[in-house]
Amino acid sequence: MSSHSARFSARWSGLVWLITVVVLAVVLAAEAILLTQAIRGSAEDTSGRVLYFLLMLVPLGIFGKTASLAPRYYTVGPEGVTVRRFGSDVLIERTQIREIRRIDSPEIGFVWRVFGSGGFFGWFGWFRSRSLGRFTAYATNRRDLILITKTDGSKLILSPYPRDAFLKSAPSIVP
Repeated sequence: MSSHSARFSARWSGLVWLITVVVLAVVLAAEAILLTQAIRGSAEDTSGRVLYFLLMLVPLGIFGKTASLAPRYYTVGPEGVTVRRFGSDVLIERTQIREIRRIDSPEIGFVWRVFGSGGFFGWFGWFRSRSLGRFTAYATNRRDLILITKTDGSKLILSPYPRDAFLKSAPSIVP
């Protein structure tokens, strides 16, 4: 088995771009309003000013945490499949992988988001659908979907690009 890793991008779809830009615009507008209120506050009301500045940190913290969990790219190597993120990476060990195959959005069906991001920087977190049951997603578009079924029965959905090249490199890690 080769000791190098193949890298695949986590290409954003137009919908992810749209949702991310709209959410960021709303957050920045709210931040501007909070900053204006903090600056306009009276000099004697320091507690009010501090409160506005603290309120500004909440959306920034949420933004930072969400960005740290978003997939940046994927790698396939001798250790398995890795979802690379700004925060901690997610390794799906080769010994835990039962199957890797392509899956399309219609096969997944209607999806309920249990906990995670539903388009802001991508779709990642815990989801549920009637056809798949519970699954974890680390996807940034709905076209290049891969389903990984682990030996314990849990499912993960990724969106590596190019998907066919990913599938060609994946058999080398499936035991």
